[in-house]
Amino acid sequence: MTIYTTNKTHFELKNQEEVAIGSIAYSNTAFNEGKLKLEDNYSLQLVSTGVWVTLSSNKGKEKIVAAIKVEAGGTMSVQKINKRKKYFFKKSANWKIRFSLFNKEGDELLTIIPAVNWEKESHDFVLQLNEEFESECDSFLILQALHCANCSLSMMTGGKVPALVSI
Repeated sequence: MTIYTTNKTHFELKNQEEVAIGSIAYSNTAFNEGKLKLEDNYSLQLVSTGVWVTLSSNKGKEKIVAAIKVEAGGTMSVQKINKRKKYFFKKSANWKIRFSLFNKEGDELLTIIPAVNWEKESHDFVLQLNEEFESECDSFLILQALHCANCSLSMMTGGKVPALVSI
């Protein structure tokens, strides 16, 4: 799978055949709300300082399907509510920025490596999936991890994304 940056607020996930299988589009560069499009449509909303929820709409009734939270120690957690699974998103301590998503056992599921794209005023991303855990890395989880990467990069560069503590 590959992540394509359309502009600074829209990203697409494509399979090996270059067919779009999902996307995330933000309403602004603050990353406080957006739309995830997969087989179903979801909305992503900032609900409090450092906490986002992903909502699915079924018959006009919204239901929380995932939550992302900025944690202490420079990590973010991604929790899939319906499957009761929790993942941890961390930035590497190396000089080259690299983000990894881990399951609760500490196994690395995927890695996202950002590269600055000056033309689009955003980042391009290289996605590396761990073949052992490829079945666990569905499109929904990859887009959640991409949201974490966007927020982390924004926090590191002084963007509008709120930090862990509100003042």
